[in-house]
Amino acid sequence: MKRLRWWSVVAVAAVVVAVASVFALDLPGRTAFLAREAPKACELMAQGASPFGGASVCTPLGRHTPPLGNPDGQVFLLLETSTGPAAVRIDYTDTGSGDYTATAVEVPTWEAPGISHDTAERIKEGINQRGGLKTVPWAVHGAP
Repeated sequence: MKRLRWWSVVAVAAVVVAVASVFALDLPGRTAFLAREAPKACELMAQGASPFGGASVCTPLGRHTPPLGNPDGQVFLLLETSTGPAAVRIDYTDTGSGDYTATAVEVPTWEAPGISHDTAERIKEGINQRGGLKTVPWAVHGAP
């Protein structure tokens, strides 16, 4: 009976630690921020200076909230530009403050969610035509 009580205490303690860590890392707050701001990601790309020039089409691909919060959240976009298609990730930081920072970077096709094989091939051709991935992040909102 003592073993059962000991295992019960361990199980309850593990659940308490897990729940406390979720809130200590502000996962619900960062997820809510991303849910609110992700639909505006294409507008951010249109306002910010992009190394691709203007985008004629911007398609949201998905979003991700890393558990440890570095960055606080990520949004993935597919851009159709004058220099070819590009998969872009926007990294959001300082989401708990009044003014967040968002930086964008081009990502390889395997990192962006929901891209078909045909689209991935088109993106790879665009990357080759541009001379490689744009791995230097650029600011799309706030100070980098």
